Amino acid sequence: MNGNKAFIDTSAILRFLVKDDPAKTAAVEKLLKQSKEGNLTLYVLPVTILEIVWVTEKVYRLSRRTIRELVEAILNTPGLKCPLEYVFRQALATYETQNIKFADAVMGHWGLEEGLTIVYTYDEKDFKKISGLQVRRP
Repeated sequence: MNGNKAFIDTSAILRFLVKDDPAKTAAVEKLLKQSKEGNLTLYVLPVTILEIVWVTEKVYRLSRRTIRELVEAILNTPGLKCPLEYVFRQALATYETQNIKFADAVMGHWGLEEGLTIVYTYDEKDFKKISGLQVRRP
């Protein structure tokens, strides 16, 4: 067990972003400061990013531009590590500008990052908006 590595959950990040509970916001800020100072390696896992986008869109009803700015702020936070960060940055841009579901944007860009240029789907409308993907039906 490594006490210097951990991951941070969606609920904690949301408290930091929306600042709706001062005590929890302060606790998360303290944790992020530890990470920034190098005392803790803190990870934001891919599913956490997906949840943040979903909650901020569906519950808080934020605009796609605001959601993109919030998630990019997380990705830019010193000391935080996010697997697939490059994929998320691309997906956020597509999500905002092409008006597609974020999960589809992530899948499309992740596939492209892995060298996969063909997607089999019945959700053709969204995937056709991702440059470089060939959309086919099964």
